[in-house]
Amino acid sequence: MVVSWAIPLICLASAAIGLAAWFLGKDRRAWSVSYVAHTRFLRRGARYRSRMTRLRLAAAVLVAAMGAAVVSSAVIAARPSELRTHSSKLASRDLILCLDVSGSVEAFDAQVLKTFAEMVDQFHGERVALVVWNRSSTVVFPLSDDYAMVKEELGRVRKVLQGGRDVDDLYTRTSAGDRFAGASLIGDGLVSCTQSFDYADKDRSRTILFATDNWLEGSPAFELKEAASIAQKRKIRVLGLLISGYPQGRDEFRSTIQGIGGKVYDARGARAGDQIVKEVQAQDKKELAGAADVSVVDTPGRWPALAGIAVVLIIGLAWRYRL
Repeated sequence: MVVSWAIPLICLASAAIGLAAWFLGKDRRAWSVSYVAHTRFLRRGARYRSRMTRLRLAAAVLVAAMGAAVVSSAVIAARPSELRTHSSKLASRDLILCLDVSGSVEAFDAQVLKTFAEMVDQFHGERVALVVWNRSSTVVFPLSDDYAMVKEELGRVRKVLQGGRDVDDLYTRTSAGDRFAGASLIGDGLVSCTQSFDYADKDRSRTILFATDNWLEGSPAFELKEAASIAQKRKIRVLGLLISGYPQGRDEFRSTIQGIGGKVYDARGARAGDQIVKEVQAQDKKELAGAADVSVVDTPGRWPALAGIAVVLIIGLAWRYRL
C-alpha cells in the first residue's frame, strides 16, 4: 500500500526542476563554448571516437541514475506499507506437558521429553509448561513462551530421568505424601495439572498433554473420570499420550479422554509430536476468527538501496567529468 498520488507528483516536480535548471543554465553554457575550425580530421581519430563513446555512455548512465534516483525517492516518499494481522489469541494458547514420572515409565519419559522439545520448535507464541507427577506433583517450569529456557529445562530433566545427579531430588519432590497411598496416582496428577494454569478469569485456550502409561498403583484422591470432569468444567482440553505398552486400563483411559472431547495418541508413534501440534493449532483456528489486530508496517523494500546507488553514481560521474 502506497500513497498513490505521491509518486507521479514527485516525478513531475523533479522533471520541472530539472527543466528549469537546464534553461537557466543555457545562457551560461553558451558563453563558455569555444568554437574551433577544421575539426573534421580530429573527429575521425580513434582516440576522439573512443572518448566520445565513453562520454555518451557516461551521459546515458547519468540520465539513468538520475531517473532511478527520482523514482526511488518518489516511492520512498510515498511510504509503501502493508497491513499485517496479528492475532491476540495466538499468545493465549497455553499447553502443559503433564508427565508421569513413576517407575513404570522411567525408561520412556526421556523420549517423551525429546518429542515435546521438537514440538516446541513448531510453536509461535504459545506458552508451555512442564509438570511432573507420581504420588504428588511438582512444577518444573511454569507457563512461558521463552523457548530457549523451555528447551534448556527439558534437556535438564531428560538428563535427570536418564540417571543424572539430581534424579533423587526429582523423585523426592514427586513422591511426597503418604507412601502407603501408592504411586502413579493418575487422577491426582491430572487435577494438579489443571490447577497449574494462570489467569483463571481470562478467556484463554488451555490444553493438557497428559503423558502416562495409566498404570495405577494405590488409592488416589481423584479417579481419572473425576479428574477428566474437572478439566472439562474448566474448559481445558486434554490430549492423552500413552507412553508404554501396559494393557491395564488402556481402553478405559482412551474412552475417558475421548469422552470429554480429547484425543489419545501413542507415544511410540513416529509422528505423534506433529499430530499433537496440528491438533492444538487446529483447535484454536475457530477461536482466532475475527479476533485480530491490524497494524500498518512500512515496507520500503530495496528502494532505499537503489536510491543510494543512484546518488553515488551521479556524484562519481559529476566528479569524473567535472559536470
